[in-house]
Formats: sequence, structure tokens, C-alpha cells
Amino acid sequence: MSRSIIIRCVTLATLIASPTLADVKYEKKQQGDYDIEVVHMTVTPAAEPVPALRYRLVARDIDLKPGNAAPFYYRALLESTHVMKSIQEKFDEEKELSNWYTPDGGMAIADLPLDKVRAANDMFNSVVTNHLVEATSRRDCDWQLNIEEVTGVKIISFLLPEFQGSREFSRMLALRTRLAIAEHRYDDAVDVLRQNYRIGHDVATVPLLVCGLIGLAIDGITNGTVAEFVSSPNAPNLYWALTELPQPHIELRPAARFELDLGPRMFPFINHAEAAEHAPQEWNRLYTQAIRELGAINGNWPAGGSHTEANDPLAEARIGIMATGLALNGYSHAKQWLVSHGMERGRVEKMAVGQVIAIYSERVYRQFADEFEKIWYIPFADKRPADDLASQVFVNSQPLGTGENREVLPIASQLMPAMQSVRSAQVRLEREIAALRVIEALRMYAADHKRQLPKSLNEITAVPVPLNPATGKPFVYRLDGKTAVLELPPSDHILGSYRRYEIQIAEK
Repeated sequence: MSRSIIIRCVTLATLIASPTLADVKYEKKQQGDYDIEVVHMTVTPAAEPVPALRYRLVARDIDLKPGNAAPFYYRALLESTHVMKSIQEKFDEEKELSNWYTPDGGMAIADLPLDKVRAANDMFNSVVTNHLVEATSRRDCDWQLNIEEVTGVKIISFLLPEFQGSREFSRMLALRTRLAIAEHRYDDAVDVLRQNYRIGHDVATVPLLVCGLIGLAIDGITNGTVAEFVSSPNAPNLYWALTELPQPHIELRPAARFELDLGPRMFPFINHAEAAEHAPQEWNRLYTQAIRELGAINGNWPAGGSHTEANDPLAEARIGIMATGLALNGYSHAKQWLVSHGMERGRVEKMAVGQVIAIYSERVYRQFADEFEKIWYIPFADKRPADDLASQVFVNSQPLGTGENREVLPIASQLMPAMQSVRSAQVRLEREIAALRVIEALRMYAADHKRQLPKSLNEITAVPVPLNPATGKPFVYRLDGKTAVLELPPSDHILGSYRRYEIQIAEK
């Protein structure tokens, strides 16, 4: 009898002996003005593993290989394009595949057509074993995009197919994890979870917020499969494995700082404007060019359009009208503002219109950028006053407004509003990981207290109970009969992410 047949027979025997699969159910409920996602989980008690970090979601340094992960990801992307097409052609006639990845809006592990899932997993196996395993075991990841050297509006049109493709890697790894959980191959499941978290981390090393958001999305998929792992019968406890994950797991500060410099990167016209020396005609040409490029990134502008319209007389006329209108609206204010902020009036009066607007725009942009950057340096729970100030600054920055620091060129108001929502997305992920750690602490408590759940989190003393990253305070928790209720409420101020975990101990 072949080894693979023996393994399948052992797996089948295990499933017959222990028929219950991961028990996680998602339900949408209305609570006042909010939609709440209720996660019903049935778990088994689980003591701390011995050794404590027997199961790891972060590779040990000694197990990491020298070298760059990116080439392996690129190879995986090339091979997976063909593989995923074949998988979709075989299994996605009725959109089956998309329902297999997660129970949240999809299919519970207990309902998965395991024979089909095994077949799809086997088709994807070469991508994993030949490329993704190698990529996720490398010490470094340098995508070699040299994004820091890109200037002009082409920064925002930078194509990133390798990172969009990584979402498909993550989904297939999630399916691979779910199959391992269904077959109670917990060691294998942990290996794939570790790979998936590493992909999220590596994607987010590029200093662009869109890459950070993709990394967060990958980690969110992985968190969902961790919840299923935790709810699987007799699954080992992952408290310390989750605790080992870096906090935050996806570090977005470098990307935020990079994007807060997009103004001078995209519009060199305002970069070190006070030190630049140009003839008056050149200053005015650079100003008009900035208007043209703003129009290229905002099709709603009267001067909107693509770079291909640069020789279109009608487009050039629109740009000229816009440039003149903005200058008439803002030039006098910009001159007076520079004088009131310490610049000699005589010097200002001698400047070309474009130079005045460039220097003013650079100074005002830096003020706005610094206000948004402060949001990243304070605890999330304390950031609401900074949020309010940043929002106020944004409103007052509108070119046709009356704010003291209103823009002549709407650069900051075009580029910065997403900062607040991205910070919220980062904390949402950290809150999910912390909540999973709390659930594992509950399983540990139940293992030591005859399958009973604590009345309060203060009763848990075997391990530290994490605080809610959104508030810096203990999670909202209560014991309702035999059900532990862990709240992630609207009061956490994480927009659109309101969840309640309802956890019960499985019957013997």
C-alpha cells in the first residue's frame, strides 16, 4: 500500500473517530444604528503547549534562509496565473471556488466538498512547494521597484500586478489551511498560517499604502482561518504563537511618511521652492504644468484629462483658464501670507506669480502633512482630537474656501484624506489578533478550571490578557450563562468593523 493511501486512510479514520469539524458561524445582526457581525464559536479547552512556542506563526531566525524572497514571489506569480486559470475552469463554473476560502460569507469547513478541495489544493501544490515555501522562508524581501526614485504623477499610476496577485496566493493558502484543519493536520495548518502571515508582511514592505492595505487584507484572511483553527476539536493553543507576531504586524509608518511626501514628489515645482532659481517665465510655466498634472489625476476638474491631451488646443485652453482662475483667487492671499510669516515684503513683490504660489504651496502642504503625520505617532485611542484637527485642516485647505492656510493648488486636499482610514484599518487588524489571543486565553483557563469559562477577564492569571488596541483598555467581556461574549463595539471607532464573539465550550 502506498504512503499517500496510508495517510488518507489514517485521516479518514481520524475523521470518523472525531466527526466534529471547526465550528465557526458568522451572522449579521442589527444593533441600534449599527450592523454587528456575530461570530459563534464552539471551542475545546486547550492548555499551554509544551514547549510554549511549539507552534509558531513567525519563523525562527535560525530557520530563515539568507537571500531575497521577491524572486520566488515573481516566479510564483508567473506559474500561478496558469494554475489558477485551470483551477477556476475546473471548479468555478457555479462560482464554487470563491465560497471555499472563508466561512464569512462563504462555506463552513464542515460543508466543504473535501474531494474537490483536495483536487484544487493538489493543482496549486507546485506553486506552494516550489516558490511560496521558499519565499516565505527568506530573511529579506526587496521587490526592487525603486519606488523612492519615481517622481511626477506616474507615482500614482504605478502598476502593481505582483501585489494584486498575492491576494490569490493568500486565498489558496487559506483553502490549504482549511483543508488541513478539516483533516485535523494541525501542524500542517500552522505551517500554512505562518506562510500566509509572512506574505502579508512581505507585500507591505513596499512604501505605498496600497501595498500596506493588501498586506492587511492578507492578514485578515489569515486571521479568519486562525479562528477556524481555534474552533477545531482539540486544536493546540496558539496564544503564544499569536503573541509572537510583531505588533503591529503590518507596519505602515514608512508608507505613510512616503505618501505624505507625495506632494513634492509628484510636483517638483513645490520641492525646495525657496531655494530654487528660475526665470519668471519658467516659474509660471512650472505653475501651469502643475495645473496640467493635477488635471491628469482628477478627471472631474475642468482641466482634467490625460497627458495625451497636452497638444490638444481645447485642453490647453481649459488648463490656462484654470491656472489663471486659481492664481487670481490665491495669489494675493499667498503674498500676504508669506509676508505675515516672516518673508520680506520687497522680496515677495519681486517674485513671479508662479514662484509665490510655489513657496506658499510648499509651506502650506508641509503644515497639512505634519498634522496628518501626527496621527501615526499617538495611541489610536488618543487620536480622535488629532483626527478632528486633521479633518478641520482638510476642510480649511480647500482652494475656494476662506481658511488662512487654504491651498492655491489643491495638492494636499487631493492626496491626504485616506490617511485616517488607513490607520483605522491597521488597528482593526491588531484588534482581531488581540481578540484571538483573548479567546486562546479563555481556552487555557477552561483547561485549568474543569471546562468552565471565567466570569471576567481578571480571573485569567495564567497568561497576560491583551488590551484592546483600539482603546488601550480591557476588552468588553461578559459571561452570559455558558457563553463568553467578547465585544468589539462601535465605540472602538473603527469604522465598519463591529463584531461580537460568542464562545462556548464544546460538550464532551
